Amino acid sequence: MSSGGMRRSGLALWLSAGACAAAAFWISMGVSPWRGDTRNVWHHYEYLAEGFVHGHTYLPLQPAPQLLALKDPYDPAANAPYRLWDATLYNGRYYLYFGPAPLILFLPWRILTGTALPQNLAAAALAALGLAGLARLLWEVRGRHFPRLSDAGVALIAAVAFHASWLPVTLRRSGVWDVPVVSATAFAWWSLYLLWRFHESGGRARWALATGAALALLMASRVTFVPGAAAIALLMLVPAGGPGAARSRRWGAACAGAAVAAAGGIALLAYNRARFGSWTEFGLRYVLFGEDYRAVRYFSASLAPFNAWAYLFSAPQLGPYFPFLHPYWSDATPAGFVGFEEVYGVLFMVPVHLAGLAALAWAARPGAPRGPAAAALLAGAAALSLSAASVLFCWAWACSRYTNELLAGWTVATAVGLMAIFGSDGGARPSRLVRALAALASLWSVACVWLASAEFRGFMAQTNPRAYAAAAHLLDYPGLWAARARGVEFGPLDLAIRAPGPGAGADCVLLASGRVQRLNQLVLSPAGAGRVTLRLVENEHLVLSSPPIDAHDGVVHVRVAAPWLYPPAASPYWDGVDPALRGGLQTLFSLAWDGGAVSVHSPHSADPVGFEPEVRRSPEFPGGPFVEAVAHAPQAGR
Repeated sequence: MSSGGMRRSGLALWLSAGACAAAAFWISMGVSPWRGDTRNVWHHYEYLAEGFVHGHTYLPLQPAPQLLALKDPYDPAANAPYRLWDATLYNGRYYLYFGPAPLILFLPWRILTGTALPQNLAAAALAALGLAGLARLLWEVRGRHFPRLSDAGVALIAAVAFHASWLPVTLRRSGVWDVPVVSATAFAWWSLYLLWRFHESGGRARWALATGAALALLMASRVTFVPGAAAIALLMLVPAGGPGAARSRRWGAACAGAAVAAAGGIALLAYNRARFGSWTEFGLRYVLFGEDYRAVRYFSASLAPFNAWAYLFSAPQLGPYFPFLHPYWSDATPAGFVGFEEVYGVLFMVPVHLAGLAALAWAARPGAPRGPAAAALLAGAAALSLSAASVLFCWAWACSRYTNELLAGWTVATAVGLMAIFGSDGGARPSRLVRALAALASLWSVACVWLASAEFRGFMAQTNPRAYAAAAHLLDYPGLWAARARGVEFGPLDLAIRAPGPGAGADCVLLASGRVQRLNQLVLSPAGAGRVTLRLVENEHLVLSSPPIDAHDGVVHVRVAAPWLYPPAASPYWDGVDPALRGGLQTLFSLAWDGGAVSVHSPHSADPVGFEPEVRRSPEFPGGPFVEAVAHAPQAGR
């Protein structure tokens, strides 16, 4: 093969896309150890496919009779022993309130093999499907507008786009919530590619019909994208060429494609009516959550400023241990806001998305017309992200997986912007400084996305422990050197605790380590008659509790040992600890006081995110308890 033929073979691009797909499978398959839990979130789409095979829209799991017999089956405290997590209970049947589009993989697999396609495998396959569409799109845009860009360049841009989409974070769980988001990303990319092909072909009908089908699947993945899908359907009406009879034929093809998309939207509404007797009911009112959200107003424009800040501009919490970057958190939330789930600000974590502005500048540069295909592509990419933002910024939750929806469309604009930065010719070529900043932003974004993926709910440490431990051990050396330079001590603490005054009845946190949603605490509770109870907890899990302890002269002296008083288990700190003691210290919780002690070995400990725990050194309320003095107890094994 000639050198020119090799250059145009696309081998580098497809190797890059294949490596990203392999990464998607590796990440998603990490949840396999949890697939034995059939009442949680790992099999819902498998159940839905089984229902469809048998001709109905409900899941083929019969709700427990005890659940149906409850006075209020939607009460989370009452239904906890019986519910199918996050399923919709309606008229004595379980349904999914999530979009049915992922069944495009589940159903053929079930029909052809007679077995269920594992949900986490399907999530990775959907990501790979989307990557195929994205790679093809970037290849054609490069060939049409940036022939100066090398094969290696477009391959690297494709890899950056995969990370910039947030897929490596969303795939870390691959639960029922995440599968439709990955599906929406895949069909968003295919919709944009097919829109591009429609205009590049001069408005051929087959590309219009394919675009309509992709838009139907996009809406059936996530209703968030309905406005964006409508915008892309309208973009098919942008003239694709010259006047005359050809123009009429293009209008007819565009209308046919829009009709296919509209039919998909109507089918989605009919799907709602078949399940819940209403065209516009998606089932959210009947979901069995772990909490009671029936009084929540899910959508409000008053939430938009806060959510926009959280998704776009917030900074992560920084820590000295791998994965270093911890999700944003704020207690100053607006009225009606429910909560966070692993949210990071895009501009800090994925600054490469600023390259999307370079794409818009490239398309708008006077004297260099780009043609309707490029204009429609960038308009569609922006419309998809604006569509998602219009919904997500007004939603009562802020979730990591929603970042994927927010970025799916704009990721295409970002990739085109990178091609404009690195592949433009002559006077349009940006300066070396701009190219260097774009390269730096790309590297930063890829690194931050992998750190966020490793951090997500601590799943990687549980599901890929060897890879996680190897990365943490290597990358935690600088933190260990910094701790030694500062003279930081680790291990058990001796505390002098001022007991609460008479009448104080509230619990109080005296020590805290970790972060919200992965939090370790020492909690004091008044026990009456000058006595207190101490508890070591991880999130809501009680690890260890003392009996009532007498507070002599209003002070309790206690020695506390817990894994979170040390660096994480993968840290090189443990290389200097006697191996015979290491495992015990990494699981030991103990409380010792004058005249008594309790201890237990437990895995329930979140990794610390700072060298030392936070200590309450002043009362939270008048007469409340606090720590008067703290000192490090002698350490064993060093």
